[in-house]
Amino acid sequence: MGIVQRQSLWLTVISYGGAVLGVINKGLLFTNFLSTDQVGLTNVLTTVAILYAQVAALGIVNVGMRFFPYFENREKKHNGFLFWGNCIILGGFLITMVVFLLFKPYVVKNFRDQSPMLVEYYSYLIPLAFAMLYFQFFDSYLRAILKTIVATFLNEIFVRVLQTICVSLYAFKLIDFHQFVILYIISYFALTMILVVYMVYLKQFHIMPVKSKLFKRMFRAIIVYGAFTVLSSLGAAILKSIDSIMVAGMLDLSKAGIYTVIFTLPAIITMPYRSIQRTTYPLIARFWKKRDTKSIYELYHRTTLITMIIGGILLIGMWTNLGFIFSFMPKAYSDGSYVFLFLAIATYVDMVTGLNGVILVTSKKYKYDFWFLMLLVVLTIVMNLVFIPLYGITGAAMATSLSLIIYNIARSLFVQYFFKMQPFDLKCFWVLVITLLTWLSTLLFPHIENKYINLIVCSAIITILYGGAVLLLKLSPDVNNLVYKYTKLKFLLPKESITSN
Repeated sequence: MGIVQRQSLWLTVISYGGAVLGVINKGLLFTNFLSTDQVGLTNVLTTVAILYAQVAALGIVNVGMRFFPYFENREKKHNGFLFWGNCIILGGFLITMVVFLLFKPYVVKNFRDQSPMLVEYYSYLIPLAFAMLYFQFFDSYLRAILKTIVATFLNEIFVRVLQTICVSLYAFKLIDFHQFVILYIISYFALTMILVVYMVYLKQFHIMPVKSKLFKRMFRAIIVYGAFTVLSSLGAAILKSIDSIMVAGMLDLSKAGIYTVIFTLPAIITMPYRSIQRTTYPLIARFWKKRDTKSIYELYHRTTLITMIIGGILLIGMWTNLGFIFSFMPKAYSDGSYVFLFLAIATYVDMVTGLNGVILVTSKKYKYDFWFLMLLVVLTIVMNLVFIPLYGITGAAMATSLSLIIYNIARSLFVQYFFKMQPFDLKCFWVLVITLLTWLSTLLFPHIENKYINLIVCSAIITILYGGAVLLLKLSPDVNNLVYKYTKLKFLLPKESITSN
């Protein structure tokens, strides 16, 4: 767990730094200086561009994680892996662009009344998606060689700094909204170019043609795997974007703006899990290559317990202090409290089911991941069609939440059945009990008029109740060792650490 702990800790710190900037941007600057339809446009453009980029990648991101250990050879320039991957995604981008342009009449027909700005800026998705596509490609390559921190810093912090500058220029009327959108797109190109410079610095930018017998030998396996993973990526991308797109089409761009801003808040809860996932993905691929299922199971169990603990306290803390966050936004956004609650619960379930998706995608049973995602997409679309007309943006959150919970339960049962791996034990049960009891106790908290004092008092009580129970019961050796490292309180040491000492 050494490399997982070190890199995950750094990635989590970076992610939360980015989260602070994200709250400042999306929660304060965007909501107070852009209209709700302008916020909706910016967020929907980003969401659809991610969908575009993932389709255009033709599965190469997952192919890199799965097959790079076989190509890895620095002296042979990794057998031309970067060159061949570039050929694939460039072809994928051109094909997707043609389909994208052919699809424009449908967008005009269905969105011109409710969301005319989306129709106006439709073509801007092409350069935005191109920048995102290459950032994803280079990021996955760096993750494969276990260089995760720089790309994460760029994606979580640097791009948000650039976006802060963009919206500040607009707030001071130095640029108009059209120029704001252009600068917003340029910020993503800046990320990609910095990654190129970083790879050159590492002497890992092997983009020139390389003859590779290994690639020819593994071509069939790569194509089959890539075909299924591109479909899986498409399903995942649809899932991330379908609710906001359906809100924009069935309601309006203004409602989509409110929904997409609130949608970003539960992402704060999942950041520790995302950091762990980014670190463990290439490791699990290596374990499968060695057929080391024992290490996979150990990683599965320990990381799930850690994310349950961290996710629980973040879920309770954010829900209890949600009014504080909304106090800095226009009143229209505070109507989305239950949007946050449903999405946050779904996010927590996604975390506590652990690394089931990574284990499945990197295994020989990877094809089944596509069918799980198709189930999820169908469930999400059908439930959105049912719930959005009934409950508006809250209905969209309900649909996403229910679909994601069903999906994760099904996938966890699959991993347990075929690989005899499930990450839960009695300690996980006690974490859930502590989470529930702490949540119920927040109902008894006194309300203090001063919102800053109320935030501090509520957060302190939650930390003492939840953190104290978890640490004193010593449910996770990793968590206790980490806290001991900074506090030097010996009574926090887990039994195994005391024994080894």
